[in-house]
Amino acid sequence: MHDMLGPGPAMPVVPQSRKLAAIVSADIAGYSALAERDQEGAAALVSRLRESARSACTLHSGRIFNTAGDGLMLEFASASDALRAAILLCEAERETPMRVGVHLGEVMVAENGDLLGHGVNIAARLQGEANAGGILCSQMVRDTVSPELSARLSARGKIRLAKMRETMAVFALDVAPPKPKTPAPPVIAVLAFDNMARDRAARFFSDGVSEEVLYAISRIPGLKVIGSTSSFAFRGRDKQKAAKALSATHVLDGSVHRSEDRIRVTAQLADAESGVVLWSERYVRPIADAFTLQEEIAGEVARALEVALVEARRARAPKLSAAQLDAYLKAREQLKSGTPADNAAAAAALAGIVRESPDFARAWAALATATLEVLRLTRTDRAKLVEETRDAAERAIGIDAGLGEPYAVLACIEGQFFDRWREREALFERALAAEANNPLLLFRHGQFLVSTGRVEAGYAQQARAFELDPLDPMFAAFHAYNVWSRRDKAEGRRILEEAAARFPDNVFVWFMRLNTAALDGDFAMAERLRPEGARLIPNLHESASYKAGERMQQLMMAPTPEAYMKLGEDFAAMAEAEPSAALDLATALSVLGFIQPALTLFEDALDNVDAWRAGALETTRPHIGYESALLFIGETRSLRMDRGFVKLCARIGLVRYWRETGHWPDCATEVAPAYDFKSVCGAA
Repeated sequence: MHDMLGPGPAMPVVPQSRKLAAIVSADIAGYSALAERDQEGAAALVSRLRESARSACTLHSGRIFNTAGDGLMLEFASASDALRAAILLCEAERETPMRVGVHLGEVMVAENGDLLGHGVNIAARLQGEANAGGILCSQMVRDTVSPELSARLSARGKIRLAKMRETMAVFALDVAPPKPKTPAPPVIAVLAFDNMARDRAARFFSDGVSEEVLYAISRIPGLKVIGSTSSFAFRGRDKQKAAKALSATHVLDGSVHRSEDRIRVTAQLADAESGVVLWSERYVRPIADAFTLQEEIAGEVARALEVALVEARRARAPKLSAAQLDAYLKAREQLKSGTPADNAAAAAALAGIVRESPDFARAWAALATATLEVLRLTRTDRAKLVEETRDAAERAIGIDAGLGEPYAVLACIEGQFFDRWREREALFERALAAEANNPLLLFRHGQFLVSTGRVEAGYAQQARAFELDPLDPMFAAFHAYNVWSRRDKAEGRRILEEAAARFPDNVFVWFMRLNTAALDGDFAMAERLRPEGARLIPNLHESASYKAGERMQQLMMAPTPEAYMKLGEDFAAMAEAEPSAALDLATALSVLGFIQPALTLFEDALDNVDAWRAGALETTRPHIGYESALLFIGETRSLRMDRGFVKLCARIGLVRYWRETGHWPDCATEVAPAYDFKSVCGAA
């Protein structure tokens, strides 16, 4: 872009001076392909673009200082003028979208009027990263433009620009986004799996397995599967002709080997056009499991296709290798375990994937989720992790604003600050509008609803999450507690026992089992479970929260007035000595009926919530960002019956949120026998 057009040989350019300038770098998205199809039309488009640029410069006191091919470099005296001119350029070329970069920085002025230097290079690199029909700005531009222009910019995280070492925060404005592609549904040819033996019986067996796999895949919604009569006609060397002959977008092939009572199947799914293997796997199963295996293969194919096809629809679709796709799917599975080691491993793997494939939107979204989970379970570098989480979410949105997951992550990050309830609600609504049936988004939205007092609605969302993904241990643990708390104690504990059988090392499941057993008076079960906690969580016995639980259980087993009063005093002293346990101890005081001490301790704990977040036990870390949910659970009902509860809610911004939105908590009717909740809120 930086070669001047003009007759004669290029002369040496000597920098004359330095100055601060706002630079706009623009080109036409997809120009090379357009020029190849219609050279005259492309030339006319460039001419029209330059005329639009001249008009924008006239309106905003700028100048064109360089042109090359379809590209333009413009200079303005202020960032606001530069951004307004960039918007005009994009609006003038809606049919053929532009890509524009804007930066404010130091430049060098050459004798011929050209501008050189790092500031010009940054603008050009930003343009290269911009979406078609969009503008990408540096933070310097965002921080210096007028407020009305700044409000139109959306954060897109930190990126490393091409051929530059440092990363920088960038902000986008999509003026004329391209029309989304509506791809035809994928067409899959399931070829007859090769048989390792050569006899006729072996071929019948392998064809039968292939037929069953084809049948299982044909039931996946949204896929078109070629019938076996056509697809099985291609065998041996002819298989390479199948995709073209059958107009298939994807090919599933493999081999089958049978030995006595065992079956070995290898399968791989490939993109027909590029030949890239999207997924491959090898299975060894008893013959009796052959029909189960076909469903397993179909499920794996569906998962691989979901990722590959969604990414392929993007304006800047990444090129994914089979290894990257496998690593992505493995990281997603690791995130479900909830363990610190798996969360850290998933975050590291996803960070590697986005380095290699920076346009892989769902990997950025997964990285945002993984980093958020690392943040929940760590006691160090929390501020740094907050920024890394935010950056990953914004990068995902920058690539695909239609993803729901990163908006939910941003909503969780907003939970680091109280009194931002409406902002969080808007982010969750944006997330669910994009992915209404995403279990993790439903679960997080449920947490938000409970933390604002809408407990029934929140539990309903978490029930949907569990219904959609019943094998997720965190979903199972929370849903079971919700059922136990509100509907059926026996049913809730049954769900927990089933989860414990599947996930014996999951701390959330263990914690919910311990609590429900103790509160139900099943002290024998609680005593059996306590040693498990020491195995799952190092130094658990030294924490004030654990000691408080033991003391409460002892009191419930042998209650005396003296022990009861002594326990209340001790809990207050423990909270003062160990602030990280204050929220847990405030909840315990509520259970024991110490209303005023509990309200005071909740107030102190929420004022100093960072101490709890930094030192909270692993069992309670899913509540980070949702601490106010503890005010609305069944165990703290006695708090809500006291008018002082409204004062506490006003302190963290909930009363203002309820009054402004009309989204009143369930307790507005629950406390009716004691006081008029809405009237007290109106006076708060």
